[in-house]
Amino acid sequence: MSTRATRQRNTRLLAAAAGCCLLASCATLEFDPPAVPALEGHARFDIERIEPLALSTEMRQFVAARLGGSARDPERAWRLAYAMLDPWMFPFEYDQRVTLTAREAFRTRRGNCLTFSNLFIAMAREAGLEAWYREVEIPPEWSSVDDTLLVSMHVNAAMRDDGDVYVIDVSRRQEKPGDRVRMLSDREAEAQFYNNLGADALVANDLGLAHAYFRKAVDTDPSLAYVWSNLGVVLRRNGQTADAMLAYETALRLAPDSNVALNNLYTIYDEDGMHEQAARLQARVERNRRRNPYYLHHLAELSAEQSDWQEAIAYSRRAIELKDDEYLFHYTLAQMQFQAGKLAEARSNLAVARLLAPPSVDTAELVLPGELPRPSEG
Repeated sequence: MSTRATRQRNTRLLAAAAGCCLLASCATLEFDPPAVPALEGHARFDIERIEPLALSTEMRQFVAARLGGSARDPERAWRLAYAMLDPWMFPFEYDQRVTLTAREAFRTRRGNCLTFSNLFIAMAREAGLEAWYREVEIPPEWSSVDDTLLVSMHVNAAMRDDGDVYVIDVSRRQEKPGDRVRMLSDREAEAQFYNNLGADALVANDLGLAHAYFRKAVDTDPSLAYVWSNLGVVLRRNGQTADAMLAYETALRLAPDSNVALNNLYTIYDEDGMHEQAARLQARVERNRRRNPYYLHHLAELSAEQSDWQEAIAYSRRAIELKDDEYLFHYTLAQMQFQAGKLAEARSNLAVARLLAPPSVDTAELVLPGELPRPSEG
């Protein structure tokens, strides 16, 4: 996927920095977070510190070759940006699931937004430029991997040269005028790095490794609500309900608007019969869930169980409005439309589902009710 560089005047930077200070103040610790609960039944092990911004000899040579000359060269920032964004000079494959250090990213030429930010910031600082991480607040982007729902955050990089600020974004996302942006410290970015690796381990159901990475993230920056929320998921999956509740409650003290922690805490209350506690959260949770396409898909399936095809269709369409690249939503909609007698629409959505299905899905198995699986191609 192509990358993008934009330039902003210094006044824009100052506005972003002011917003950063305001947002960062929300994460100031006004209480001492508890110790991270141990993971019962698992041997404890510690993650050694990883340096996401460490450089290799090859990276230093790359910078020297592309930016040799005076450190006061006014084109240094632009030349570095083009050297790293030009697919002929530096081919880089954007992969949302891959979190790597700067050295690993330079060697493999792939990774997600945090990975590329690690890489670019390390190279920019080697070139003598001021560079930092930026977090762009975006609406929740949900994805589902092996029955685990993930919510993505977006990070990019910025550098300053001679009063100008350059924003480097590995994705194709265009920032909007109303976007809220804040500067991330190296410490928080490092904690995000451990958090991402913990999420990968959680998806793989390696609870011990996930717990170790999340614990390392807390050790690095204990103010990050989403890390405490992720710890809650690990502890709940390990049967430690009281410890999971403590983790979610800590997340909500750090960030009262943490919807993921709120939803997960409500789920514990609801599933474990704590009806009074669940009732206090129910209205807020329902509002949040109706912005989650996977929850709307769940409601569509519940409606289908009652043969309420029109309601199931409505929920499926709403899920697709929120996330139109999920093949499963189109497949479910096709099945509901078929049941409602809307055959042309059903076949149209079935075709979309087959196009969007990942390589791991056998599209020959995606059929309408009563149809036989198609012969496998090839």
